Amino acid sequence: MNAKFEIIEKAIGPVIEIEEQTKVMSMPATFGRDYKRIMDYIASQGAEYSDMPYARYLDMDWEKELGKGKLAMFFDVFTKTWHYYAGIPSSKPLPGEGRLKFSDYPKRRYARAVHYGPYQESGKTYKALYQWAGSQGYTLANEAIEFYVNDPSEVSKEEIETIILIPLDE
Repeated sequence: MNAKFEIIEKAIGPVIEIEEQTKVMSMPATFGRDYKRIMDYIASQGAEYSDMPYARYLDMDWEKELGKGKLAMFFDVFTKTWHYYAGIPSSKPLPGEGRLKFSDYPKRRYARAVHYGPYQESGKTYKALYQWAGSQGYTLANEAIEFYVNDPSEVSKEEIETIILIPLDE
């Protein structure tokens, strides 16, 4: 793995999000549906997308998640329900509507890495980022944000690029 790790400051800004609780096998369809709904809503409000689509995963227990073996991770694909928000940053604050929720994320510090390759292999990048952050004296918050740089239906699995941000627990 040739991932570069760093600490950055970033304001995600105004976003529209949809909260989900989904099993891994349902995520591709759920993301597709949610991102289309969010994009249509942002456009209908006269705004534009200001950054890439993302997922903000909540309730992360890093020790538990990163300590799992291959068999446990395999079973997670079929049994674990992930709690997350699918979102897209907007060029301006919007009121939200129904399940479409507005939030505004101010500048904060994150541990950052870029994962190249299939999503199901991102655990290796998370583990390395977690270990690097610990070795640098940082403690990570119990959430993670993945920005999806490109569309897996348009690039090969090896070209999929995911920016991983984990807020610092400060």
